[in-house]
Amino acid sequence: MGKETGIFTNGWLMTETAYHPAKERIGGTQFCIGNGLMGLRGSYEELGTKEVQGLYAAGVFRTSVERQFCIADTFCRKKYIFNEELMPTPEEIHLIQNLPDPLFVKIWLDGEPFRMWDGQLLEYKRTLDLKTGTLVRTVRWDDGKGNITSLRFRRFCSMAQRHLIAQEICITPENWSGEVKVESGIDASLNIEYVESVEKDFATGLLLKSDVVGGAMVFQCMENRLQGCSSPWESETKLRRYKKVAVVEAQQGETLALEKFSTVYSTQDGNPAADAVELASRSANAGFAACLEKSSKVWASLWEQADIEIEGDPEAQSKLRYAIFHLIIASPQADPRVSIGAKALTGQGYSGHVFWDTDINLAPFYQWVFPEWGGAHVRYRRRILDAARAYAESEGRKGARYPWQSSIEGFEHAPIAITCSRTQIHVTADVAYCALRYADISGDFHWLETEGKAMVAECARYMVERVVLNEAEDRYEIHGVGGPDEYHPLTNNNAYTNYLTAYVLRRAAVFCEDPQEAARWLEIAEKMYCPVDGKTGLIPQCDGFYDLKDTWDVTGGDWGGPGAEYHECKGLKQPDVVLLLTLMPEQFRRKHLQANWDYYERFIQHGSSLSPSIHALVAAKLDLMDRAKHYFDLSSNFDFVDYNKDTLAGIHIGNFGGLWQAMVYGFAGLELDGDELKFDPHLPENWTSLKFNLRFRGEALAVRVTASGAKVATVDGEPLDELPSMLEEDAVPA
Repeated sequence: MGKETGIFTNGWLMTETAYHPAKERIGGTQFCIGNGLMGLRGSYEELGTKEVQGLYAAGVFRTSVERQFCIADTFCRKKYIFNEELMPTPEEIHLIQNLPDPLFVKIWLDGEPFRMWDGQLLEYKRTLDLKTGTLVRTVRWDDGKGNITSLRFRRFCSMAQRHLIAQEICITPENWSGEVKVESGIDASLNIEYVESVEKDFATGLLLKSDVVGGAMVFQCMENRLQGCSSPWESETKLRRYKKVAVVEAQQGETLALEKFSTVYSTQDGNPAADAVELASRSANAGFAACLEKSSKVWASLWEQADIEIEGDPEAQSKLRYAIFHLIIASPQADPRVSIGAKALTGQGYSGHVFWDTDINLAPFYQWVFPEWGGAHVRYRRRILDAARAYAESEGRKGARYPWQSSIEGFEHAPIAITCSRTQIHVTADVAYCALRYADISGDFHWLETEGKAMVAECARYMVERVVLNEAEDRYEIHGVGGPDEYHPLTNNNAYTNYLTAYVLRRAAVFCEDPQEAARWLEIAEKMYCPVDGKTGLIPQCDGFYDLKDTWDVTGGDWGGPGAEYHECKGLKQPDVVLLLTLMPEQFRRKHLQANWDYYERFIQHGSSLSPSIHALVAAKLDLMDRAKHYFDLSSNFDFVDYNKDTLAGIHIGNFGGLWQAMVYGFAGLELDGDELKFDPHLPENWTSLKFNLRFRGEALAVRVTASGAKVATVDGEPLDELPSMLEEDAVPA
């Protein structure tokens, strides 16, 4: 990060040193904070602007009847992506709810409203402290009449009391004395998707209730403490801003401090109204510093487990820590009622829905670092199994089909006009794969053999329903599907889908209670069409892929890329075959990685944020360090350079999950071979070592990787044997 982003990192700090209104929306994403229960965008306390403000609570969705209108301006879009006849069809969908903004504080200094775009902004700095999850803004401001004031704003979402948001604002008149007026409240002015009302009005705060349309009832309480405030706080409501107003006399050189404590509960919680009031009051009595210290202690323990230390590259270190910070604040932790959406809790992109990204890109981080959190996601998938069964039944098929997009409910939330979403049946295999990998890594085979086995078996049962027998070739095939590469959304024998289906069927057979059905699954797995060139190791992405054009013209819109006619050419949105190879490292030799990298990399468009990190992973395993570092930089900078021009809608959290995999699976070379951990490190020239912690089947491990190998010890210091490489030519053949 540097000149092109205007944001600089230094160890644990991410800093912005220039303010411009045009950057408010993207800055709202880049400076988001949270704790997994809620996410709070990096908006400014003193203003409310559409697409800047944002408070999201895990599992709080609204229902809406909407029509899906899209631009179908290429043959590919018209034929495969969007159904124009269905676009005007109204349908009920679930959308993550942007809640009333608890940050609102407006300040008058000697009669002049503080606004960074008025007067003269003498100094500005905004810093996100990744170590403690604290966002700090410092400002020196001339009101245009020569009165200069220093202001410092601090806020955090508590990791210790996860329903709590704490703010502190320090105001210091540098060359004047006079009146300071403060309005502190909850701003509901920018949204119409709920009906709000004041439930209780306290001397220094209030309790606001919001009825979300078709969703939960949300209670937000705030308490204020203002140093030197002797007169009562006055209540005021204007333009759906519910406020407390106080006036104090400020003296030159003396600092006034406002502390504000906001709590968020919903009817998903046991006693939301009373708990919101109690926590706000208790926190206000304890004070900002005490609450921050308590939260920081939890952050310290989380970082002790999650940090990856890069020796020799401070810039890469900072970028990686930013990614890990977001992985931590994205997780609902041990709560299986909800999971992680494609934009986490940082924006309204993708409506807050859960995609297959969570199972494939995000899950490994949690499974290896916080296995209890990884377990929550597979329990979420298990919880919505009945909805997945109903989805399969609606097609006249057995088993369970998992949706492309889901929320707190397990139903398909992808608009019916997005026809390509209905061809992405690999999602079902991804869900089963994730559950199996969770057990392999965490050692929680009890869950797999009790609760989880029904889910894995039902996924297998559905995939069998999609298989057809090619009698002439005596093999099983899957037709009419799209793989992860959405630029080719309707194909036969997508390699990713076929290979993953065979893997799931082999492992699911042990959970099948009908011996005949289990035998059929094993037969299909054995005869599944999983093509590979025996000499080169090259795998065709789908039937006919090699016959597509190598070049194409840029036409039409930007479906994740320049909008070419991708169904006629080899342009790829994101890795498909290359991703497959990373999921089954025990099944492929080095030649498979090399052959498919050499063939497919030239066609990649990186139209998805999921793409660069997987390329970094594979390039590192192949010791292509220039390419690996290129893709590492592209992935780690994705939301800072706004690569896909949609960062304003939220962070690309799947990208960060992939970046963690690039570090641990790619540069460190970790692979799980049966019951053994193996390493094959490949580090950039200036990276002298990597250090990180893992949890493997109940044991806490400390790993140190250098270019010459890996050393692993239990956290208590007991060394384990140095681990061998896995990617040699004598590895298990495909």
